[in-house]
Amino acid sequence: MADTTSRAAPMAAAPLKFAEDGAVDWGNMWDSFCVLARDGGPAHRPTLLRAPQDADPGSPDYRDAAAEICRAVPLVAGLHAELAAPGWIAIHTPSADAATWLSESITEEGVEARAEGSTLFVPCGEDFTLKAEIKSVVTAVAKTTHYYADHLPSEVKLALKLQRWLSHLRPRRV
Repeated sequence: MADTTSRAAPMAAAPLKFAEDGAVDWGNMWDSFCVLARDGGPAHRPTLLRAPQDADPGSPDYRDAAAEICRAVPLVAGLHAELAAPGWIAIHTPSADAATWLSESITEEGVEARAEGSTLFVPCGEDFTLKAEIKSVVTAVAKTTHYYADHLPSEVKLALKLQRWLSHLRPRRV
């Protein structure tokens, strides 16, 4: 019998695991990761999760969502995360090349992302819930940073660095 499962279908969500203190145990949630969407695997989400344009960083729900994302990122990616402009969390990556590659890969996973220099931005909003949007952001960051660190060949990373360097060259005027 032929396999009729579409590789483009969203990936199944891993169940949340909790530590003894009741907090989500982000660092021990996944046994494995599927292939990234940019490499032909299923996207994590079927529709793009966007940063809310009217996010209210003063609301308790926004602060809770932001705190959980900022707590989770170091656990799943080993990177520092902090509040940025309303609707965004800033994640500090090792290089501009990494931030650009991660932002493109996270967007393909169904979570809006952008890069400015070596800083990666992911969305946050007061309507984000732990079991849906927060988990989607954290999962997309976990999948892509894992792939970048452990599976992206060094030759590709070098090519990304050269591509960025070449993009800064300007033709001389004669």
